Amino acid sequence: MRTYRVVVVGGRKKADYIVSSLLKRKMSVTVINDTEDFCLEMSHKYPHAIVACGDGTKPFLYEDLHIENADIFIAMMPSDADNLVAAQMAKEQFSVQRVFCTVSNPGNVEMFKKLGIKNVISSTYIVSKMIEQLASIKEIDNYLPLENGKVAVLELKIEEDSKVSNKKLNQLTLPKESIIACIIRKTQTIIPNGDTVLMAYDKCVVVVNEKSKDEVIAYLTTGA
Repeated sequence: MRTYRVVVVGGRKKADYIVSSLLKRKMSVTVINDTEDFCLEMSHKYPHAIVACGDGTKPFLYEDLHIENADIFIAMMPSDADNLVAAQMAKEQFSVQRVFCTVSNPGNVEMFKKLGIKNVISSTYIVSKMIEQLASIKEIDNYLPLENGKVAVLELKIEEDSKVSNKKLNQLTLPKESIIACIIRKTQTIIPNGDTVLMAYDKCVVVVNEKSKDEVIAYLTTGA
């Protein structure tokens, strides 16, 4: 079985957590950070990881560590500009298969994507959007925006008096750009098909286009 090669650049607590998780999955991990004390701590804590202290925007560092053709590259430095430089370098110069880049400024998400970095993560945007939706729409139990808010994953509870309770999925008239991807029923997790019956107190995990979100919420939560 092939061992995945992952490069983690920057970050402290986040990097620590990610490295721990990846090593448990038997992946080969290279950690790069510009803080000497942190690198020393990581090298003692994770002896099976490769730990290098240096500037994550410098190509010679990646050359010395032979990251070419790695499977995953994650840039988590404090500066959005540094993350962009590192991510572009990993993708274009070192042919890394999948590149992830974090940004502090949510406004940089679309710009970075236009510059060729497809996987851009803004925790600020995700958290603010979740709070906004959860605070304004009481029917939503959980909310996760994707693709800068163009698509969302919602968790909605089916109440006893809902008009969709006790109906098969193939009897519903959901908007075209939405799908019930999963149903959580007490301790069961159900991947539904057209014959699956929705029951009171089910939690539906719905993938929906942002434009259709309000219509989907109203349809699944409105009383009979």
